[in-house]
Amino acid sequence: MAVSLTHMRAFWAVAKARSFTRASKQLGVAQATISQHISKLEDELGAQVLRRHGGTIDLTDAGRYLLRRVERILSDYDEAMDGIGQFTAGTRGMLKLGILSSVARNLLPEAMRSFAVSFPNVEIDVQEVPPAETIDLLYARRISIGVVASDSIASSNLPFAQTELFVDPYVLAVPEGLALEAVEDPTEDVKPAVADVLNRTIRFEYGNQHKRRIDEWYKGVLPKARVEATTRTYEVALSMVQAGLGVAVVPALAAEIGPGHGFRVDLYRTQLEDRRMAAMVPDQYLRIDPHRTFIGALAEAGQALELPAILEAPFLGRPTARQRQSAA
Repeated sequence: MAVSLTHMRAFWAVAKARSFTRASKQLGVAQATISQHISKLEDELGAQVLRRHGGTIDLTDAGRYLLRRVERILSDYDEAMDGIGQFTAGTRGMLKLGILSSVARNLLPEAMRSFAVSFPNVEIDVQEVPPAETIDLLYARRISIGVVASDSIASSNLPFAQTELFVDPYVLAVPEGLALEAVEDPTEDVKPAVADVLNRTIRFEYGNQHKRRIDEWYKGVLPKARVEATTRTYEVALSMVQAGLGVAVVPALAAEIGPGHGFRVDLYRTQLEDRRMAAMVPDQYLRIDPHRTFIGALAEAGQALELPAILEAPFLGRPTARQRQSAA
């Protein structure tokens, strides 16, 4: 039987993604190549492992049985290769990390400084990517550690071990000096120029379930708000806020460019659920170094983070007077 690791990786990717298209993206190979690997695997096994129904893919009984074994085989193989790498003379180790740039610039300097004490010869390959792409890269084993916000993905369904790193609140970032501390109702208590800024929002394109929560929050707190711009990074959104073009809901830490330095914006607390950042890794990496030590360094750095100053505004997190009258 000539079943190869390549065939098993292709099956594993399709079985997890339930999509040939997504599996192709994760593995970085053509969709036709994925299909060929699956066909070869089924030919060698003499059993069908995937069942195709139009645009959907299900596992057969044989496929479900095989998936459990393939996950163990691939996990053991990757652990063995990483372990052997520690004994190979003349080579330099590498950890591949997927992370948002706004988190990386605040979390990584201290984590890497601590990690280098124990592993001075291990290089950190930092890939600054959004959460969804981080998960895809983890599935494809193109990174070994992903740092993501648990509210941005359905993390409870992911087959990765999670280590919480830090928690920070979602805040409303406004141009510096807008002064909202006494505002009870943003539709009544502010001057027209301030109202104009509050009602122009810079939205971050989350592309996930968290985006819906942000949209609902705007409808409840700033009912007249319109979308001024949509960005793919917090940095761009905050630069627009700093320029007076509007306001944006962001995690508090995103407003920090680095220790002691931040965007020239004021941050006001919202009632949105806090962002919880976690390191996600395949289970075996929790047991072996250098991954284990690096995750520990990330957690220590996360606990030591200092958030920027966060102000309070009465209207944030509760209905406006006009909304209460409408409800009555």
